Amino acid sequence: MKNIYRYSQTKFESLSPVKQIKALDKLLSALELSLSKKENYTEPVKHILGCIAWMKPPLPKYISHLSSALQKEKSPEKISYIIAQYQKERGKTFKDYQIAVTEGDGLRVAQPEAKNKAQQMILILDNLRSAFNIGSIFRTAECLNLKSIYLCGVSATPKSSALKKTAMGTENKINWKYFTQTEDAILSAKAEGYNLYALETVTDASSVFEVQYNFPLALVVGNESLGISQSALKLCDYYLTLPVQGWKNSLNVAVACAICAYQIIFGNLPQQ
Repeated sequence: MKNIYRYSQTKFESLSPVKQIKALDKLLSALELSLSKKENYTEPVKHILGCIAWMKPPLPKYISHLSSALQKEKSPEKISYIIAQYQKERGKTFKDYQIAVTEGDGLRVAQPEAKNKAQQMILILDNLRSAFNIGSIFRTAECLNLKSIYLCGVSATPKSSALKKTAMGTENKINWKYFTQTEDAILSAKAEGYNLYALETVTDASSVFEVQYNFPLALVVGNESLGISQSALKLCDYYLTLPVQGWKNSLNVAVACAICAYQIIFGNLPQQ
């Protein structure tokens, strides 16, 4: 735990009750980070319990519950749940990028055919407005080991701090290019030999689960509100859609892109 997240008894007791709770929030965030990095977490837990002991009663119920739970549970998983329950009792919610993610090597699917497909696939993002959506797409692309992402128009680039929040480090591991016009990106991909597939809710689109894909392949996804522009759509070779059975006719663009990309890479592979 960094020194900035450690308090002496004198320092902690000098804080107002409101600032003491804010200090606990910082300590819990540091603890959660330690858990995600699989670092030593026993000392941070002891320090948090010590700070709670220095608070003047009566304590808010959520702090009493936190103290009691931390004294009982020792496993990283249970401590993580305790922190989540504490925040829930306080009425706090978190966005995806605010949650510490476990670091370290995980399962790798080493299927030669899938890896070959992935290195023959790029994504073209047509004027996506949300840097958070783009960051999520970078994360998907890195997990699949796709070749590149073409960012177009108003789409944020990896220079964006908002993009980095949801990309979680993957923005540095995927090749990307920026184009002022989406049409130029599509024409560039065509010149490189890519087959252009547009993910769009048009009447003549085929289900992503029923198509035999031709590689190399470029998947085009569009603006959150307007979809893929008509001029860009006309340049594409094939139209894809995700079947829906509910009231809403489409998914969030980052979610839709992930489902489609995974189907393209893994959907028609033989079972291992």
